[in-house]
Amino acid sequence: MNPLGVLGGSFDPVHRGHVAIADHALRRLGLGCVLFLPCADPPHKPGRALAARHHRLEMLFLALEARPGLRVSTFEIGNRGVCYTIDTMRSLRSGAPSSPPVFLCGFDAIADVGSWREHEALLAEFDFVACTRPDERGEPVGSGWPDIVTRRLAPFPPVAETPLGAGGRVFRLEIPPLPVSSSLVRTRSAEGRSIDDLVPARVARYIRRHRLYPEEAAR
Repeated sequence: MNPLGVLGGSFDPVHRGHVAIADHALRRLGLGCVLFLPCADPPHKPGRALAARHHRLEMLFLALEARPGLRVSTFEIGNRGVCYTIDTMRSLRSGAPSSPPVFLCGFDAIADVGSWREHEALLAEFDFVACTRPDERGEPVGSGWPDIVTRRLAPFPPVAETPLGAGGRVFRLEIPPLPVSSSLVRTRSAEGRSIDDLVPARVARYIRRHRLYPEEAAR
């Protein structure tokens, strides 16, 4: 069974960079699929106001429609309480059919992994794939990462004896440059500027139709 890629985040909103990361990881890592896992309320970012759950979820479905291998999960966003990554990953690992989950994240996210619930156990039990972003190209591998991450850095691709999904390692994956972020989408939307180059066309229409992100400066 091929590993399951798990791409978590608030997706507020989903943008072309998210889709590009998932597409690239799907092909490069030989994943069975990539699961987009929108969070309900990010526990490490308390107090931040997000767009309503149903809006973030609908934009994901619009962005991933007709994209084989990319799927949306409501596992966390449908939960009334706070969800933690380690609990979600363990649930996915024990699900049926059994497929080892691999956590996909950005360079900055893994640098902050020390603030996550049971981060030592999380890094020990699961493989992480850190995707570089355009502004980080050329930086030394692991620059700015805590020791708990750098000591688990492993060469890519993994050796056959320990295939992807075995757990306990951090891999670095280069992705094609695409300078976009959710905050940039929200800022442009608040300023009334075009976001057509930042998000899939159907997502752009959805944001305009529902007048999302009118006051990014106050968020």
